This record gives sequence, C-alpha cells and structure tokens, in this order.
Amino acid sequence: MAAGKTAQAVEDRSKQSLKIYNKAGKLIVTGELGKGTAAITGLAAGTKVAAGDYKASFSDGTNESDKVDVPAFNVLPAEG
Repeated sequence: MAAGKTAQAVEDRSKQSLKIYNKAGKLIVTGELGKGTAAITGLAAGTKVAAGDYKASFSDGTNESDKVDVPAFNVLPAEG
C-alpha cells in the first residue's frame, strides 16, 4: 500500500438488504438479503435519472443506515 494511504474497511452486508426510496421518501424496493443490490423497475428505456432522485440505505430488519443519494444513471433498453 502506498505511503499515506489506509485500507478502507468493507462492511459485512450478508445480513442486510439494500432499500431504495423515491424523492418523496416512499420505500419502492427492498433488495434480497445479503445481495447488496436492488432493481428499480417501471422506468422507460432512455430515461435519465438525476442524482438524488432516489435514496438508498442498508437495513438488517431492525436498524437502518442513513439514506444516501443514488448517483445519476440512464435506463438501458431491455435485453432480449
């Protein structure tokens, strides 16, 4: 490791789910336990989603992390 750099601890998310909220604060999807992912569905292909349109947090079912902005992304066309 380079001088002045420190290793960043990796959170154990094996007993947590990723939760996604819309701008109004409504929970729209909870990902599968331990996967660290969640799929936002129902958006049209080509939609440009701005940073902060969605918020994300992790939850173990009892405790929940602070919500953070989901970065901007573009919705890709469906495969198939």
